[in-house]
Amino acid sequence: MKKWLICSFVFVLLVSFTACSPSGEHETIKIGIAESDRAIWNYIAEKAEEAGLDIQLIPFSDYAESDIALANKEIDANAFQTISYFQSFTQKYKHKLAPLGTTYITPMGIYSKRYGRIQDIPRGAVISVPDKAFDFGRALTVLQKAGLLTLKNGFNGTGSVDMIKDNPRHLKLKTVRQQDAVSGADVFVMKPSDAKKAGLNPKKHTIKSGGLMSEEEMNLIVVRAEDQDREALQTILELYQADDTAAFIEKEYQGDLVPAFLPLKRLSDWKNEFEH
Repeated sequence: MKKWLICSFVFVLLVSFTACSPSGEHETIKIGIAESDRAIWNYIAEKAEEAGLDIQLIPFSDYAESDIALANKEIDANAFQTISYFQSFTQKYKHKLAPLGTTYITPMGIYSKRYGRIQDIPRGAVISVPDKAFDFGRALTVLQKAGLLTLKNGFNGTGSVDMIKDNPRHLKLKTVRQQDAVSGADVFVMKPSDAKKAGLNPKKHTIKSGGLMSEEEMNLIVVRAEDQDREALQTILELYQADDTAAFIEKEYQGDLVPAFLPLKRLSDWKNEFEH
C-alpha cells in the first residue's frame, strides 16, 4: 500500500512538472492579416495548435503599415501582399524583410452587362477600374492581357496612367471605389468578390478573365529576413501550403481566391528582384 502511494505521488509530481515546464508551452506567433482572410487563418490556427503553436491574428487594412509593424518586430509575419507590391515596398523603404512562400491569387476580370466580347467595346468607352493604387495597377495588367492597352516596359504591377504606352481605342479609365464601380461606366475591371457586391454575375457578365495572372500577382507570407529559417514560421508555411488548406480555400471562397502554393526556390529570380 505504501509503495503504491509513493508511486502515485511521484507520478503526480511528474505530470505537474511537465505541465509547468516551458517545453510544454505553446510558442506564440503574431501574424498580420487582411480581415477577408480571417477564415483561412482561423483554419490554420487550429492546425498550428496541434503543432504547439499559438497563432495570434492582427488585422491590418494597409500593406505598408503591416510591413512597418513587421520590420519593427511588432508582429512575426504578415500575409496579404503580392510579390509585385512587396518588391515595390522594399525598394522604397529598404526594410530587411523577406518572402517565406506564396498563398493564393485573387483573380481579376473584365465585366459588362452591355458587351459580350472584347471586340465589341467601342472607341472612347468608359471603363471603371479600382481606385486603390495596387488594384489599379492590376487592372492595367488585365486590360493589356485583353489587348486593349499596351503598357511601358518596366511596369511592375503598380503605377498610374503614366505607365500606359498605347491606348488605341482611346478608352477612358474611371477610378472608382468598388462599391460605386457600376456607376457611370459600361465596362468594369474588378475582382469576382467585388463584382458580386456590385450586382454582377461573374459567370454571366465576364468578358475577359485575368485568371491565374502571373507570378508577381501571387500573395506572400512575409517575415523578417533574419527569421526566414525560423522553425515555427516554416511550420506555419507547411500548414498553409497543405492540400487540405487548398481544399478549404476553394470551398470557402468559391473562386474569389485561388490557391497558389510555391516555395521560394520556385519563384523565378526572386532574389535578384528583391536585392536590387
